[in-house]
Amino acid sequence: MKAAIIAECVVLSLSFGASGAQATEILLAVMHESGKKPELHKVNLKDGACIQLLANFREQAKNNRPIWLTLPQPDYTGMVIEAYCIMPDGSKQSFTAGEPS
Repeated sequence: MKAAIIAECVVLSLSFGASGAQATEILLAVMHESGKKPELHKVNLKDGACIQLLANFREQAKNNRPIWLTLPQPDYTGMVIEAYCIMPDGSKQSFTAGEPS
């Protein structure tokens, strides 16, 4: 799963830089609902929102609790397993959740 996410990051970075599209951050999140397989979700964010979201995840993870996130269009709520921010310049930051107690 991690190799697929990294490959998606590279593809997104390359296509994003070449497209001349408006500068946005891309959140890639591996999430799962109870009893279902993990799913990869992608959301475009602006103005530092992705990095702030990862910072919030890290802060919440200090309590060793699951991190739940609701994403729009289509609506999906799940527990975050991993999250990646792909910045307009192609750089990335990541978050990996620990085992909740």
